[in-house]
Amino acid sequence: MSNLYFFDILKRITFAGLHRAKATINRKGVLFVNRMSILNTLLMLIFSITLPFFDLTEVLLFTIPFTILFAIPPYLNHKGYFAFCRYYFSIIPLVFLTVVCMHNGAMLGDKYLILTTATIPLVLFRDKGKMYLMFSLNILVFLFITWYQSQFSPLLDIPKYVQDIYFILAQLTVFMVIFFVILYFRGDAEAYEAELVEKNRTISLKNTEIIDSITYAKRLQEAIMPSEKEIYNNIPESFILYRPKDIVAGDFYFAEQKGDHFFVAAADCTGHGVPGAMVSFVCSNALNRAVGELNLVQPGEILDKVTEMVVDTFQKSNHDVKDGMDISLCVINIKTRQIAWAGANNPLWYVTNDQLTEIKATKQPVGKSDSYKNFTTHVLNLTKGSLVYLFTDGYADQFGGPKGKKFMYKQFSDIILANKNLEMGEQRNKLEHAFVQWKGSAEQVDDVCIIGLRL
Repeated sequence: MSNLYFFDILKRITFAGLHRAKATINRKGVLFVNRMSILNTLLMLIFSITLPFFDLTEVLLFTIPFTILFAIPPYLNHKGYFAFCRYYFSIIPLVFLTVVCMHNGAMLGDKYLILTTATIPLVLFRDKGKMYLMFSLNILVFLFITWYQSQFSPLLDIPKYVQDIYFILAQLTVFMVIFFVILYFRGDAEAYEAELVEKNRTISLKNTEIIDSITYAKRLQEAIMPSEKEIYNNIPESFILYRPKDIVAGDFYFAEQKGDHFFVAAADCTGHGVPGAMVSFVCSNALNRAVGELNLVQPGEILDKVTEMVVDTFQKSNHDVKDGMDISLCVINIKTRQIAWAGANNPLWYVTNDQLTEIKATKQPVGKSDSYKNFTTHVLNLTKGSLVYLFTDGYADQFGGPKGKKFMYKQFSDIILANKNLEMGEQRNKLEHAFVQWKGSAEQVDDVCIIGLRL
């Protein structure tokens, strides 16, 4: 029973103050100081008990006070004086060694025990300034002791056999202190490594869940967009260059055949990635309703109605949502090949007689606008073989090249003119190759969507 009681007291002393320590550094410092305090106190007690056997009873006047001083730190931690306790425990061993060296002289090499006290600040402090301060104090004490021992004789004459025993005990003390310090750092490193492993595992699981969710969202987004065959069946000579920045995109393309009219569009919703994809669901649904349910044919009227539906959808939110889309929308009469077009911020390009012409878009998005005006419908009667291009701004805005600049629309149009006589599939490949070459190792900055049609 007495043994159990002793170990219970030892446990209480070891964990004294731990309940008050919230910060990790305080908790680790409390345990280290308490354990080292117990060790030092026990060593001092053992040393004090052996002194009378070596006829060194007078040394008890020195060992007993320091035994008490070494026993105080657990009490300080218990009271929550963590900062003071760290300084106290760093300085008391230095004071102790200074007095020991003044008593014993240079023969026993006590001053080298300062190598152990110099390691204590490394354990107890995280602030480099405090570490350097305490380490410098150890060096100064070492230099003082070296000077003192060279100038003055020992205060105590120790027999030779006692010196031998003392030397062995001193070396054992060095080994024990170094062992505890290394054990502390090893435990700290292992705990940190285990924490990193657990965090990496958690992050990996979360990342897998997020990627799986976004990948599923990609399948949903692909489901709302028509297959490329939808365009090829109506305009056999055509291509789509679609490169999302992320797994899902804010860009989408639209194609719908209704009676004699074929609707095709390249749209760029606010943002990219998941936010952009969410806006694209709203905008795509509004576009489908305007064409499929309301049977609108004029592209300007379609964009007006889509704007109304998008604004109405986002007005249900308590927040002032101004998300929407830029779009280039063509309505092609399959029989007459007449083209009606309207655009929100994104223009239309067409090539006839080796010349590229741009029709400018209405300068407003499909969505909430400060000064809304109706979208303008442009009607074109193009000759057979004319080329029509619908696109978003992601291609021209890509950074890259030798100077890290934007690709720009001028270079974009030059590639189109340079390859206008190639088959549409080859044109697509040329555009994609130029984009990849320009981008190089840089990050893709936005989604890319280009639709090319040969009438």
